[in-house]
Amino acid sequence: MSLLRENRFGISKSLRWTCALGVALPILLFAGSAVHSVAQLPKSAAPLPAKSEPTAPIDPLGRETPRGTMMGLLKYGERRDYATAARYMQLDPSHGMDTVQLAKQIQALRTKFKDNLDILSDEPNGSVEAGLLQGEVRAGVIEVGSTSVDVILVRVDDPESGKIWLISRETVAKIPALYAQMESQKPTVEDRIAAVALSGRQVLGTSVRQWLGWLLSIPTSWLLAWLLAFLLSVSRRVWCKLRGVPCTTIWQTPLGMPLRCIIAILIHAFFVHLLEPPILYRVYYTRFIAALLVASGAWLVSRITDRGFHHAVKHTQAHRAGGESILIVMQRLTRVVMIIIAVVAAMALFGLNVGTALAGLGIGGLAVALAAQKSLENLIGGVSLLMDKAVHVGNSCKIGTQVGTVEDIGLRSIKLRTLDQSLLVVPNGLLAQIQFENFGPRRKCLLSLRFSLRIETQAEQLRALLDRVQIMLNEHPLIETGTSRIRVVNFAGAAFELESSAFVTTADWTEYTAVRQEVILKIAEIVEAAGTQFAAPTQLTYVANDADIDAQKTNDMARHES
Repeated sequence: MSLLRENRFGISKSLRWTCALGVALPILLFAGSAVHSVAQLPKSAAPLPAKSEPTAPIDPLGRETPRGTMMGLLKYGERRDYATAARYMQLDPSHGMDTVQLAKQIQALRTKFKDNLDILSDEPNGSVEAGLLQGEVRAGVIEVGSTSVDVILVRVDDPESGKIWLISRETVAKIPALYAQMESQKPTVEDRIAAVALSGRQVLGTSVRQWLGWLLSIPTSWLLAWLLAFLLSVSRRVWCKLRGVPCTTIWQTPLGMPLRCIIAILIHAFFVHLLEPPILYRVYYTRFIAALLVASGAWLVSRITDRGFHHAVKHTQAHRAGGESILIVMQRLTRVVMIIIAVVAAMALFGLNVGTALAGLGIGGLAVALAAQKSLENLIGGVSLLMDKAVHVGNSCKIGTQVGTVEDIGLRSIKLRTLDQSLLVVPNGLLAQIQFENFGPRRKCLLSLRFSLRIETQAEQLRALLDRVQIMLNEHPLIETGTSRIRVVNFAGAAFELESSAFVTTADWTEYTAVRQEVILKIAEIVEAAGTQFAAPTQLTYVANDADIDAQKTNDMARHES
């Protein structure tokens, strides 16, 4: 009972997912069927442009491919438009069959049809099958009792519609006998259950009882998925409890939810298979469920790759290899690739022409590339930045006049947390145009000071001060030995200008500023002990007391020179 209480929260959480899926699944199914139905409606013939070569006629009933023929037959049968449904059959005028009656019989036999229409060829030439002639395709099997008849499609040349696919004469000729055999047989238990399920009011060709069974199968599938996950983890929970160690199963990790979704979808598919919906909706349902499985599979693979990248980043950071930024960007690119693959696979499952879509994406991508040159510049700059390993997350950098810590490196920009804790976003393309300094890779920091002493400082005082400052720098524990020096570099007006430099053996900015402060204070103490002072900024002004220039002397000098 304690194990059941542990899963109570998870089950209650799954019920919220159940309600959402219970509403979304029928809506999406209706939308898919509506889209497919609109695509199959007869299209008005557009005026053809003047061409020297004749164009192939377009069949308004969509019979150019084997799959289009079967889908059209089932669609018009569900609409009770038997006259149009009969146009999908290859009739023999010599037999004098009632075409409308044949269409009704085929519609009645639809529950006996055993096969998946999605595996039918969607190419005009069909597919080559063993045991069949060229231009023939096996669409499925109709089973009535111990009798089974292959549904064969044949490609014919229609004067109005060109090359189209129809149900062959041989198959059409066997329909009345199959229908009579089905009517003469006593209904089996499955048939009785199906009759009860199909009785009553119908919505979109499906009874209300079937719709209710479909909707109830959604929460049931989720509950069974949680129960199955619980049962699979019982042995590990018991083993961990007996050993007194913490227990963490795969269902409690980020992989748990995608796995439960896959299990629930498969269970739900089994329940709907038992309900035996009409063939047309069964096709739509199969496509929708396959798309959900693809999405769940992509979700699961994405979670697995995320865990792999997470461990790789931790391993890289532990060994200070400096490649975690590349791994993070690769993780994001992997997610984008997984989404693209899932979308393309879903498009293919829904019967869309993936090749045409990809070609359109290529042309559209070229147009987007021309219109988004700055974005591409930032993208290329981000890739180059990561491949060159110029900066990593956590490095202290100076970009332009801003100093801060790198928080994130993306394909478009780099995010810098400045010293005042504001977030600075710099496009990657801009880094090649401004001054960029990375303080992260350095192992030591340069301490450079420049100060001035009053001109009244005597030479002996100046020598003693230089010696004491040099000794102080040599004895400091965080200043690298042999790199410190202090020199008098110039006369700066009414002052002596001194320059001091040394390397501090630390890469931490906070520790470096503390050492810098300590050295400055000690130099101030040494200057004070030497009996001199720092020079303040001065400006000399000369006041002339001379008389005016003697013009006569100027003229005499000019005559003397000449």
